[in-house]
Amino acid sequence: MTEPKRPLGAEILLGLGVLAFIVSLVLLLSDRRILVYEHKVNPGESFVEGEWGDLGKASQSQLVCRYFTGRSVQTTVYWHAPNNIMGKDQCPFLSKGE
Repeated sequence: MTEPKRPLGAEILLGLGVLAFIVSLVLLLSDRRILVYEHKVNPGESFVEGEWGDLGKASQSQLVCRYFTGRSVQTTVYWHAPNNIMGKDQCPFLSKGE
């Protein structure tokens, strides 16, 4: 007697769950973080971020980057510079823990 086949949707969900578990485990065991959120804060814009306070009070644009570490979400703030010289033009997708 053969076992009934699982629906395709259930197989896809199971595969995604296993993939998410593996990615979380790799991030947890390594010193890497993966970008989950990016926001550019322009001067004059009100954006309060934890220990940094209101980032819109600065005279230069800033980038708020949130990273998943495998265990939690951590926030890093960079100066924004479109030419990538005195700051970053975008948040790095993969980042080493600080």
